[in-house]
Amino acid sequence: MKLIKDHETDEDFWSLKDRDRRDSAHCIFQYPAMMVPLVQRRLLASILEAKPSIRSMYDPFVGSGTSLVSGMHFGLDVYGNDVNPLAVLISRVRTARCTEFTIGAIVGQVAREAASDRRESIECELMNREKWFQASVSVELSRLRRAIRRQSNLWVRRFLWVTLAETVRLTSNDRTSTYKLHARAAEDIAKRILSPISMFLEIGAVNAESFLEFRAELRRRSRVKSGKYVGVTEVNSGDTREISDKFGDKSFDLIMTSPPYGDNLTTVTYGQHSYLPLHWIDFQDIDSAADRETLRTTHEIDRRSLGGILHDNSWAEERLLASSVTLRDFADNLPCSPADGRKRLLRFYGDFAASLVSIANAAKANAYMVWTVGNRNIGGKQVPTDIVLQELLEEQGCLVLKILTRTIHHKRMPDRNASSATMREERILLVRKIDQ
Repeated sequence: MKLIKDHETDEDFWSLKDRDRRDSAHCIFQYPAMMVPLVQRRLLASILEAKPSIRSMYDPFVGSGTSLVSGMHFGLDVYGNDVNPLAVLISRVRTARCTEFTIGAIVGQVAREAASDRRESIECELMNREKWFQASVSVELSRLRRAIRRQSNLWVRRFLWVTLAETVRLTSNDRTSTYKLHARAAEDIAKRILSPISMFLEIGAVNAESFLEFRAELRRRSRVKSGKYVGVTEVNSGDTREISDKFGDKSFDLIMTSPPYGDNLTTVTYGQHSYLPLHWIDFQDIDSAADRETLRTTHEIDRRSLGGILHDNSWAEERLLASSVTLRDFADNLPCSPADGRKRLLRFYGDFAASLVSIANAAKANAYMVWTVGNRNIGGKQVPTDIVLQELLEEQGCLVLKILTRTIHHKRMPDRNASSATMREERILLVRKIDQ
């Protein structure tokens, strides 16, 4: 049985020079390093053609939820988790079984309520708030926050919180040229004239239309009946290394994910990118398990991610290097600069290996896996993440069936992060867990 058909006649079949930013409500928040929905659907279509019995899929690093919404196009039961509360919020909005079809009108209503609010009180506990927000911006964001809270429907509030999150991102004093928090120059801030309420209305209208198009496509595919998605959707706050705490004894037919390719502090700072928006969102609307202590510092979410801090389940260096000859050789030949390069490398892969144990245990016998990975740089040398992943998966009784290469035509961030400066390609590993 051939899992993925070859597409030699179309070299961009997996790369996509053109893409629709609104596909499957992909545009509702500019989350870092999002997967391309159509690529994920093409992969799923090929896998389901080979194995139509697949009913459930799981993304252990769910991010903005692209893999899960791709699974919804096929009526699958979809599950995911993430340590970043903002990722959980976005994914819960996109994967909701029931939604509100009048959401566009509600956005307008909330904007009007906020515009009529004359209170000057600020509803944000962010320390050093004046550094990140102009006073007038904080006032309008607070008015929007109060108006959102008055909505009784939880999914509606979540949708509005995501729209507010994107509004916060674009009206803060943070530069948007990098995912790391970096305040604009004072003269640049002084020249900006911003109205968060107007921006919220504009963003919300686009988000609502994008979402309604996604739900219409699900209905066209008979994936929605009586206003409800036909499958199960479940997204939780939590660490993949502790998946059993979230999903219990559940096991999945398919794992589909794009894991981080290094510790967040030196690669993609998902947590820093989420830090300012999360300060304006009611955490109880995200998840009962969402921990507000993740906002203790700008680095806390990234510290809790793979490679961020020493974790009890992390693999010891000796075991890790014995499991991946490629990683051992790479670590042994790292240059002296940066001084902590080897330490960070092995701490990340120690955590990553621990997460693979949980993921493999959550996969059914003979389950398929799809891993989309990038190879970062350390000290000018490219980490062979795809080969290291293959060796670590083999340790867990998994077999790599095929490796695809896709060119990244739409790399959003300029080459300002040294660790990701050459991220122009990704590898897609197609894997099967061997029945033991």
